[in-house]
Amino acid sequence: MFRLRVQIVFLLGLVGLITSCQTPKPIVLTASPRGGVIDISVGTLDMVNEHRPHAVSPYIDHLYQPSLARLLQKWGEDTLRPVENDGNLLMTVTKADLQEIDIASNDNLKSLFTNEQRKLVIADLSASFSFTHPENLQTASLVVASSYQTTIADYTTPAEAERIRIHVMTEAISRFDAEFRQQILSIEQPNGWPLAP
Repeated sequence: MFRLRVQIVFLLGLVGLITSCQTPKPIVLTASPRGGVIDISVGTLDMVNEHRPHAVSPYIDHLYQPSLARLLQKWGEDTLRPVENDGNLLMTVTKADLQEIDIASNDNLKSLFTNEQRKLVIADLSASFSFTHPENLQTASLVVASSYQTTIADYTTPAEAERIRIHVMTEAISRFDAEFRQQILSIEQPNGWPLAP
């Protein structure tokens, strides 16, 4: 009789344990929307990359092609459109770090049945913008920065983890885009320069 009770308790415990394990939901990644092309009242756009990859753990931006710095330059090429004959916009990428940091975890029995977060992925971006125009010796400058981070769970497959890293990069650039748009509207110049009318 005692043995039967032990077996019943064991079976009920096993059923409870199995039903408490949930199949992880697939990861859904959506980046913030970016705005369209921004017309700038200059004649040329120049890009300089002053970011120097650290190339040591926890930095991983040097492992990606195109790199995060190159993706930010591509954003500038695709978004900023010179529309006049004179003047220059210089975009200098100063920071484009991608880090993956181990998160301390509890490796006990409970952690086997939960979706613990094991990695923290962080993208940090910064760039300076210098606008010059010969008419009235107009100049303006901006420093724009953005950051985005998320975690990678223990159950995540290598392919999903790679998608998450790329998502972090693209989301950081989307946030950079939003910050640039907000800041450029704050430049107080005649006729709203350097934005084209």
